[in-house]
Order: sequence, then C-alpha cells, then structure tokens
Amino acid sequence: MRKVIVFCFIGIYVSIFPLPAQLHAQDIRFWYSPETEEFAADQFRTDLLRGKSGTSMRIRDGELIFGDGSAMVSGFHQVSVSPDRAFVGVLFVRGEQVAAEVYRTDGTLLHRIGRLADYDPDDPSIRLYMLNNGSFVYRDNIASFTYFDERGKEVFQVFNIAGSPDGEAVSEFASTPFGHRMVAVNPRIIAGSQAGSRIRDIRFGNEPQTLAQYGDRSIKSVRMHGSGRFILAHMLDESRNRHFALVVSVRGDILADIDYEDNEMEEVVLSPCARYVTGRASGRAMVHEVATGERLGSASFRERVQYASWMPDGKLAVLTATRNGNRLDSIRMHIIDVRQRRVVREETALTVHTSPILPVSLVYEGGSTYRLEGTNRELMIRHSL
Repeated sequence: MRKVIVFCFIGIYVSIFPLPAQLHAQDIRFWYSPETEEFAADQFRTDLLRGKSGTSMRIRDGELIFGDGSAMVSGFHQVSVSPDRAFVGVLFVRGEQVAAEVYRTDGTLLHRIGRLADYDPDDPSIRLYMLNNGSFVYRDNIASFTYFDERGKEVFQVFNIAGSPDGEAVSEFASTPFGHRMVAVNPRIIAGSQAGSRIRDIRFGNEPQTLAQYGDRSIKSVRMHGSGRFILAHMLDESRNRHFALVVSVRGDILADIDYEDNEMEEVVLSPCARYVTGRASGRAMVHEVATGERLGSASFRERVQYASWMPDGKLAVLTATRNGNRLDSIRMHIIDVRQRRVVREETALTVHTSPILPVSLVYEGGSTYRLEGTNRELMIRHSL
C-alpha cells in the first residue's frame, strides 16, 4: 500500500489511494550514469559529451582539481562554471588587485588576467559569471558589470545603479548561455517602506533598457530562457509575504504574472518549451500555463521537495529527498500526469552529493528518461507513466 498524495487540478482536489493495480515498484527505475558511478563525494563530471571518456573536476578544501589530479588551482577567492560545464573561471585577490584565470574544465588554461580590477575588502559584490564560449562577466562595486569576450578582452562596462536615496541591494546578472542576451537586475530598491525592483536589458553594452519595474515587489531570482526570448523572475511582495512568477519577453511585454497566494515558493522554473512555469515550496509543487496563467495542477508531499519541473514528455517531475549536509538521501521520484490525474513514484537507496558550484537539475534525455545533474553521481531515472 502506498502513501496518499493529494492533487489540485484547476481547483478540484483528487485523492489517489492506492495507485492503480497496474503500477508497480519498477514503474520508476534508477541507476547511476556510467560516467559518474565511481565518483567520490567531491568529484563532479563536467563534460556533456556522450560516448566519450568524460572529464571530472573536484573542489575541496579551497582546491580545484582537474581530471586525474595532474592539474590543479588553489588559493582562489571564488570559482564559477559555465552552464554547459565546458569552462571554469577563478578569481584571485592578490594584494590590492583582483585577478582572473579561465580554464577549460579539462585543465587547459585559456587566459590569465593579472589585473582585473582594484580590490576593496569592504565590497561584498565581487563575482564572476562564466558563459558557454569562455567569455565572462565580472561584477564589483555593488552594480558594475564588465564583459570580457572569449579572448579575455574587455568589451564593455555597464553601471546598474537605481539611484534610490533609501538604498538598494547588490545588482544581479542573468544571461543566455552564450551571452547573446544579458540583463542586469536591481533585486531590491528601497523607497520609504516599500521594496521595489527592476530588470534592464544590457546587451552589447548599449544604453540599458528597462524591461520590467515594480514599486512594490522585490526579486528573489531571475533566469533567462535559453532561446533568449523570455525572462522568468521570482518576485516577492514583502508587505504581504506573497510570491509571484513573472514571465517577460525581451521586449518588455508581460506574458504571465502568476500569484502563488499564500504559498512560500522556494524556486520557480520555466519549462524548456517556455509554455509552463513550475513553482516549488518545501513540501509542495504546482505548474501553471504561461499563455493563460491557469494552474494545471499541484501536489503536496511529506518529504522535502528538492527539485520540480515540467518535462518535455508532458509530465511534472518532482524529486524529494532528505538533505544531510551536501548529501541527498531517501531520494524519491514522483512523475505526475496532471491532465490524466495519474502518478507513479518510487524511492531509491542510491545517494548523491550536491556540488558547491553546480546547480541541481533534471535534464530530459528522451523517451521517458531523465538525468539528475549537478551531483557527484548523476542519477538516470526512467518512468513508464
């Protein structure tokens, strides 16, 4: 007998108990990917090439170790990996200067910039954002973004100051994987008792264009869709503690403004097709359609939700687990067909460790198979729903 899961489909609650007789324990199968099954807790696969011997990278005790350990970097201030894991950039603080080095994740040094900027120990905003072609953006001085191309040459600099006399939070940055579209974000602009926010287009270093601005919502996160056509913002009305998902086109048109009411969302994710937004709270996940704003379905869980997303096979995939430090135990996968109101779920004894520099995500492999990435031993997950 399986546990009860209660679903909400467009306002109608449906209880499934027990699962249909034809669904058995093996309707979801787990196994480690061949490339990572022997990886240690601090070792992470960093290439995405199938059918070739993979490279790995470890980060431990302030060291970045490539492959078999024949190349390593240590003593860095910060490290950043490109979305496709092909490049890694490291920042060093050397006296009164900030320096940078960019490597391929097989350990090949591409370029070294010995004097990136002056170092201010009181500046909390120093950060590096790596892109998929080896270019990168450097942030400092609260709201200054400098773009360097794949040769390590400085191309442009943008200042993203909101100018509020009451203060503002450190500006954030989001981009398409290769930097064809870039936005600078003012996540929290204080104006009296209100906390507002702003998203601005900064591509090519032209005069920034405001795409979205709110006087009563702060921003928790901003992501750009890989196509460069859509921006997803997780927003918070602080006075009412109310969460929203905002989908904006790169022209500034608001395509969806989803109100999660009293649900304290921890993350919102735009589907690969850009038609659905999935929000997750600690014990709940829900999916909305962008075009209509309609809620297609939601589900509650006894275990903590670690990741949730609408997948290209038309299923809502929810991963729950117990987190012990950087280790995920009692991993359970829930595959939900929100239209047919059916679910399969299964727990595995396999465990994984999360990375301090790679985000955890589910990647669609084709058919009914997903890959859990961003962990030391990547999990392959196949379902039969």
